[in-house]
Amino acid sequence: MRFLFVLLLSFQAGVAAARGDKSGLQSSTLTRANTPDAVTKIAFLGPKSGWGFVQTTSPYYSQQGKRLGTLPGGTPFKYTDVKNSSKNAMLVSSVKRDTAWEGPYLLDCTDIVAYEGDPASQDPQTLQNLAAYFTIKGKIAEREAALAQKALEANPYFESARQTQQAYQNSIVKAAEMEKQMLSLTGARKAKADDALRTFKYEQVRIKAKADQSAAAYKTWKEAHPSDAAKRPADPQLSELEQALRTAKAKVEDLVPQP
Repeated sequence: MRFLFVLLLSFQAGVAAARGDKSGLQSSTLTRANTPDAVTKIAFLGPKSGWGFVQTTSPYYSQQGKRLGTLPGGTPFKYTDVKNSSKNAMLVSSVKRDTAWEGPYLLDCTDIVAYEGDPASQDPQTLQNLAAYFTIKGKIAEREAALAQKALEANPYFESARQTQQAYQNSIVKAAEMEKQMLSLTGARKAKADDALRTFKYEQVRIKAKADQSAAAYKTWKEAHPSDAAKRPADPQLSELEQALRTAKAKVEDLVPQP
């Protein structure tokens, strides 16, 4: 089985690429323009078709780019093309739920592990072992995220910071919609819409100030109460999942990304 792994790599400005020692092992390429507000983009170096598994809970999109939901780690997929997007490369894929294949959908190339060829030509037991490994890996990521969220919520300013930041983000969307509508009008209606937009932007300043104040309070408390992962009690659920992952990995050692 020839395979290619899509890896998340650290980077500096410019282009970074890495290749593994195993035959067929490839990674993604990260590119970043040398400007302060540049967006990091990850390109997929694999072939235009193949198959694989979602590694951790991952969003999936329609072919028009609309977010449709999330897929759990361990979800099998087959892809038939690779497309560029405003962020990362996206795989045009069908995903398997229970016994049925659904799609086509778009999957972000950073959230998956992909293999060359056709899954139908692979040993069924190997496919089952890989699915078990990535399913457990996904559950570990979910549990770690839940524990991290719990730690965040210990901050008494967490909820107010979250709510005020969401309110500010909503105001950005609303302002953009108002401006778009205003530009589509003419005459007195346009002047009235322009006045409404100007008034809302004054309100938006207040919304942002409140969000900044809440964020500052959250940050101050967090800095005064640094978390120490080494002092946290062991999580039985996470320990159990990690043991299950070690057992599952022993069956697919040569077919999964190595740390």
